[in-house]
Amino acid sequence: MDLTQFLVGAQSLDHTLREQAQTALRNAEEANLPVFLVSLVTELANDLKPAESRQMAGLILKNTMTSKDEEKRRRLESQWMALDASTKTAVKNQVLQTLESNTKEARLTAAQVCARIAAIELPVHQWDDLIPTLLRYISTAKSDFQKEATLTCLGYICEETDAEILQKQSNEILTAVVQGMRKEEPNMDIRYTATRALYNSLEFVRGNMENENERNYLMGQVCEGTQATDVRVREAAMQCLSKIVTLYYDKLKPYMQALFGVTLEAVRKDEQRIGLQGIEFWSSMCDVEIELIQEEDGRGCEFYVKGALKHLVEVVTECLTKQSEDPDEWNLATAAGTCLCLVAQTVEDEVVPHVLPFVSKNINHTEWRHREAATLAFGSILDGPSTGLLQSVVEQAVPMMLSHMADEKTLVKDTTTWTIGRIADLHPQCIVEKYLKPVLETMVKALSDKSNVASKACWSIQNIANYWEDDDENRSTYPLSEVFQVLVQALLATIDRDDASDDNLRAAAYEALNALLTSSAQDCRELVKQLVPVLLVRLDKTFGMAQASGTDRQEQLTVQGLLCGALQVVARKLGEEVLPFADNMMQMFLRVLASRTSGVQEESLMAVSAVASAVGKNFEKYMQAFSPFLFLGLKNYPEYQVCKVAVGVVNDIAAALGPQLAPFCDDIMTILLENLRALELDRDVKPVIIACFGDIALNIGGLFEKYLPVVMNVVDQAGKTKVPENDEEMVDYLNTLRENICEAYTGILMGLKTDKPDAFMPYVGRVLEFIQMISKDAKIDEGVFRACVGVIGDLANVFGKKAAPMMAQEFIQRMVINAQQSQDEQTRDAGQWAFDQLREIGS
Repeated sequence: MDLTQFLVGAQSLDHTLREQAQTALRNAEEANLPVFLVSLVTELANDLKPAESRQMAGLILKNTMTSKDEEKRRRLESQWMALDASTKTAVKNQVLQTLESNTKEARLTAAQVCARIAAIELPVHQWDDLIPTLLRYISTAKSDFQKEATLTCLGYICEETDAEILQKQSNEILTAVVQGMRKEEPNMDIRYTATRALYNSLEFVRGNMENENERNYLMGQVCEGTQATDVRVREAAMQCLSKIVTLYYDKLKPYMQALFGVTLEAVRKDEQRIGLQGIEFWSSMCDVEIELIQEEDGRGCEFYVKGALKHLVEVVTECLTKQSEDPDEWNLATAAGTCLCLVAQTVEDEVVPHVLPFVSKNINHTEWRHREAATLAFGSILDGPSTGLLQSVVEQAVPMMLSHMADEKTLVKDTTTWTIGRIADLHPQCIVEKYLKPVLETMVKALSDKSNVASKACWSIQNIANYWEDDDENRSTYPLSEVFQVLVQALLATIDRDDASDDNLRAAAYEALNALLTSSAQDCRELVKQLVPVLLVRLDKTFGMAQASGTDRQEQLTVQGLLCGALQVVARKLGEEVLPFADNMMQMFLRVLASRTSGVQEESLMAVSAVASAVGKNFEKYMQAFSPFLFLGLKNYPEYQVCKVAVGVVNDIAAALGPQLAPFCDDIMTILLENLRALELDRDVKPVIIACFGDIALNIGGLFEKYLPVVMNVVDQAGKTKVPENDEEMVDYLNTLRENICEAYTGILMGLKTDKPDAFMPYVGRVLEFIQMISKDAKIDEGVFRACVGVIGDLANVFGKKAAPMMAQEFIQRMVINAQQSQDEQTRDAGQWAFDQLREIGS
């Protein structure tokens, strides 16, 4: 095999030649992987070979160890670890050797391969001499490009490898990186690469940041980088500052005066790409301070944004006038708008007097850039300040916004529509009570405008409809009733636009339609019913859509998913009145499910779930045809969201069918129990499955008895799960798991209560052990605590005086009393209910 020829051929524009080359490379890989890998790295390291073949060899080599698909990535990493030591050593040695190559493409590709191997081996304490070797390469580099390539490699390793693994070598890594960053370094490629490496290593230099001298030196180097003559170095240094804000906010005080000047000057005077990073610095600052204010009641917050508010708003609003004609381009104006939104959320009412003068001055400016900037500024401060402060201002602004919808400039109309949508979302009373008719008329007209404007008009209509989302569903009429049909027809016409695929317009129109249907009153019910056959005809037509390309297929799936979503909303709205349409709906949903495509599978499963909830026991006739698709969804480990939705469908079908679900329960329970044992299934699905056991038991009653031993054993094991206390994500998972375990207990207890209550008695001790374990948790989650108290009440309710001796335990009495005295209303209610149940049995 002429490897070079195939590597070049694999990049050919000639389809046949490219296919032949790719097939030959795959065959070589499958025939003898170790030989193939050594051949690739030999090609990569050979300075006599063409740059394109060397680069391709490196990329293929890297791709034998990684994948975007997590399951495949784990498999490829295991495959690498299983190789014999001589093969791995040969690959690693030649990869390191390639860092000295004269060919840039080969050096940079070798750096990527090296980082990928490091990400696999360093966590298991292999290739421990890699970092010292790279640091030696940097200090003894034979050339600038070897030093640059090695710093690049080090940066990639810092990016790909867990920070804890590199912690021990942080001093050495930081020394090498900062050495390359110094302003005395004449080679700007090295200085840039070193600054990028610092960006990737910031997570594991906390120890250095705790040391004042080291921190001062590091911050000095970064600030000097922001003044470099090379724009790449300035940009990378500014990116470092934004990341430092996020990671080391508590260390910033001595440097804030300097950082204030550096960042705002970058926005005012430097190139756009640097100005963007200056704005990003303040956006990151807002993110940190918002979190401290909201989650820590302001503890630890230095209120830097508030201190810089006057000057920051001046700079940001000036940037708003530097728009691009392309609304999709990320530029100074769009970045400034995002930053201003965050500033408003951070300082709340205090932003208003700083921004309103700019709005007043420019809102009717003769130059469109100023009109658009003023509109964007106003829209950006709607979230944060109180409604009381903004109400009169918003009321005055709405007529102005409506007049701007006639502006000759599309970007002005686009931003105005977005601002109206924000008002409808955040301050809806103003529109609903004073301007509903003119706003709706203007938004309907905007549905015929350019796709970007029409998409935001859909969002505005959606937000207006959402105002009544949580109102009494049985209300006879509501303010949208008289325009309901007009709005529905306008949205359907928007969905049919030739450019509906642009700017997310079709999806936005369906979202607005769904919100309208959800909010509708009784006097709109006949119109909602009339919409069902219309939507079904549209869904039927999607099966005949032309599919000349992958894009066409994706378009078909998108439309099917949106229609399933709309029919789901209709089914939930109409309830049992959807029964005359149920046969046709199920027929269509089963056709969609037959495509077995994840995105549309979720929507169609949820639509089936809505039909089941609506028609109740009448759903039984569909189970024979539907159950194979339900089982496929439950077994879909790779697309875990589909699996999670399928579990939700089981809940709804169980509620609809009750004991009529029994013929399908053996299969469902077997799959769910297998899922809990499956290591490859995403862990977030497992708590949902455990709660599902409770739903099944609640609805099939005593028929659940035969599943009780295995289910209680599984739930008992889940209850013993431990996680690291310092891992917030895992602690959240544990709380979700525990809450769902309590839901399972409640469902099983209530399900067995009528026919087979004594079947649960052997497990009461285990349940109380679980609750007692949680009662000892000093950081007990409120939701978990409330759920446990609920289970205590359930046990007393189901077993009555039989449970009295067990319920008299001190920890149970203490939990119930604490619940009654809780500041959380729901917890107090749970505590009172449990107390009443205990009093009934004399405990």
